[in-house]
Amino acid sequence: MSLNRSIVATDDTGEEHVSPVIYIGAAIVLAFIGFFGFTMNLLVAVVIVKDAQTLWTPVNVILVNLVVGDFLVAALGNPVAMVSAITGGWYWGYKVCLWYAWFMSTLGFASIGNLTVMAVERWLLVARPMKTLSIRKTLLLGSFVWVYALCLSVPPFLGWGSYGPEAGNVSCSVSWEVHDPATRSDSYIGFLFAFGLVIPVSVISISYASILLTLRKVRKRAGSRGRLEAKITKMVALMIAAFLLAWSPYAALAIAAQYFDAKPSASVAVLPALLAKSSICYNPIIYAGLNSQFPRSLKKIFEIRKSRTTAPESQNTALTVLNKQEGRN
Repeated sequence: MSLNRSIVATDDTGEEHVSPVIYIGAAIVLAFIGFFGFTMNLLVAVVIVKDAQTLWTPVNVILVNLVVGDFLVAALGNPVAMVSAITGGWYWGYKVCLWYAWFMSTLGFASIGNLTVMAVERWLLVARPMKTLSIRKTLLLGSFVWVYALCLSVPPFLGWGSYGPEAGNVSCSVSWEVHDPATRSDSYIGFLFAFGLVIPVSVISISYASILLTLRKVRKRAGSRGRLEAKITKMVALMIAAFLLAWSPYAALAIAAQYFDAKPSASVAVLPALLAKSSICYNPIIYAGLNSQFPRSLKKIFEIRKSRTTAPESQNTALTVLNKQEGRN
């Protein structure tokens, strides 16, 4: 029996039938999220890599790690869910549901892992400047983020927890509402909440509490470098806040379904899932809007041919020096 047919059979037993309008709306939202997530994350990654001499700093190394994951969600994950929304239910079969759920879960856990590392990097830079992360250490931490994400997402394939359809059968994820003694789903979900949410958010909160205390003590510190550090720290804080706001309704619904036996209608459950998926669009917008180096690098990359043919190299000397000084942050 296909996954889609099993859901239809469940509807016949009395569960709410999702309106075609909900599916159409979900498909449109997923199309917008996919398009903007794809283009914006790709643009940020390309600009940072192309202008690595200026932008290849520890915080940007982790940012590239983050936007690559978000780009994969937009390029590979969103189209799968969008087709299912267009067809009015999961289109791809049971095995694809399992792999899709694992893939998207891994990228979601990697996102919060990367944001946690960014918060720690900011804390070290502001509060412990003698112990700041090098590029090499940051690359190692970026690799560790993926190991961390896999440790959280692989257990259902080993019999601990399970994956299945969610949100009106548009996509698949961890089976938050399942209470199955055979797979010990309750302990697995508790494990996810502890290591995939509570601990990262606690580390982020402690890091930023320390950052705020430190900045309050050195508020009078002058110089462009101090202002630049504070601005990038605020940028990372905004990225973290946007991610948590996007995922909080989904997390709250998952907690309510597992531990309080909440059973929201399929139409309502679609909304937190779509909001969570929209998180891939926020980080590149925040970065492009708040990082003064980004528009300079973007202009330099896309006008490089023109500058070689029409502008003397000396015109860019001062800007290059300034970018290098700011890029060492």
